[in-house]
Amino acid sequence: MIDIGAGGAAPSLIRASLSRTGKWAGSVAFIGGAASDILNPLAPFAAYIALAASIAAVIIAIAIVLRLVLAAKALPALIFATSAAAVAGGVYGLQQQTNAQNGVIASLVPAIAGLQQSLGIVSAKVAKIEQTVTQTQKTVEAVKQSTDTVVKKTDEIANAQQQQTQQTAQVQKTTEEVKKQTETLAAGQAQQQAQTEKLQATMQQIAASIDTIAKGFAALAAQGGAIAEPKRPDEFYHNARVYELSGDMLNARRSYLAFAGFDVDAIDPYTRFATLLRVQDGKAGAREVFGALADKGKALSIKLVHILQFDDAQRLEKLNAFIAANADFAPAYFLLAQEFSEDRLGAQTLADKRNEAKALTKFVS
Repeated sequence: MIDIGAGGAAPSLIRASLSRTGKWAGSVAFIGGAASDILNPLAPFAAYIALAASIAAVIIAIAIVLRLVLAAKALPALIFATSAAAVAGGVYGLQQQTNAQNGVIASLVPAIAGLQQSLGIVSAKVAKIEQTVTQTQKTVEAVKQSTDTVVKKTDEIANAQQQQTQQTAQVQKTTEEVKKQTETLAAGQAQQQAQTEKLQATMQQIAASIDTIAKGFAALAAQGGAIAEPKRPDEFYHNARVYELSGDMLNARRSYLAFAGFDVDAIDPYTRFATLLRVQDGKAGAREVFGALADKGKALSIKLVHILQFDDAQRLEKLNAFIAANADFAPAYFLLAQEFSEDRLGAQTLADKRNEAKALTKFVS
């Protein structure tokens, strides 16, 4: 089979076919176009011929490209179909442009118009011609459907191949993502284990530090008197208490602030400091000082005492928010129980008693 797409064979083959077929194909196409124009009063034969020839040319061309037929045998038919489509299409285009109902030739040559009127045999065979035209239309439609089916099958095959390629790529991508997620999960578990061990060590250090400070408080309380050059948080707290009891509120305040600078997580010292501030600056002043300390430090005790400097409804709201964020900080539950106590409210409802009991249960658990 000759390859129509070969570099030098195709032009030679086409030129040879044109030389053998071009003359008679053009003549026959011209005669067919003229006949269809003359018979135009009966039906638009030029349009039918142009459509049929175009479809035939497309099918033949596809068959040649797909190598379903020999190019040497199919090229004459292709040339004839193309010529017929071109001539008939041109005639039909002129008919539409000039609005010639009886044909272009009849409008230019009166003798042809008289011939059309004198052809009584044409009228007698109109029904037969119409039947033939109807059959031709059905054939054209069948050919068109066959062509559409071929195109549809080709598109389906291409789509199936594309989908298969996409599915393969998606499977590979999913596999890589699962691998990455597995590696991330393993790394996260290892990091979580390390953080847990670090947190346990930190908690032990905090417990030991608080225990040391508590012992230091007891030892300093037994000694009495202010320490001249305090360095540790327990020494500053001792001095703050000594100054406070002696009425030296300025030095007491300085000592309390120095103690807070160590960020020790202990409730009682900050509660005493807040009481001193409320006496000196009022509740707003105490709230401002502890707000600044809470922003700088990390100790939950400072943040909790800061919340206590707000008024009733706002204080309770902030306290609940603090507990929601720090559910394991036991002192917060004790302070929450005081919000519902008889000492705070004066008169308790049944709901207040239940809330107080619930908070105390959380505190001791």
